[in-house]
Amino acid sequence: MNSAFERGAQRRTELLLGGKALDRIMQARVIVFGLGGVGSWCAECLVRSGVRRITIVDSDRVCVTNCNRQLMATSKTLGQVKVEALRERL
Repeated sequence: MNSAFERGAQRRTELLLGGKALDRIMQARVIVFGLGGVGSWCAECLVRSGVRRITIVDSDRVCVTNCNRQLMATSKTLGQVKVEALRERL
């Protein structure tokens, strides 16, 4: 864990699930296919829960119609590859 923020976030997960479960979460490898209205939010929740090794897959670019439902879709990320836009956030 790199920062006080991350340590605090993981502490809450540990209190909820226990130390063994947190260790398993932090060692897990996860892949998320599709960064639309569900996948983008799932990827962020996984990282916030402690997953450190996550692969995100989507071949699309952020467009204006994504802005109302996709986590990484903002006026600043329009035109970016979705994977790159979300990687910067995560």
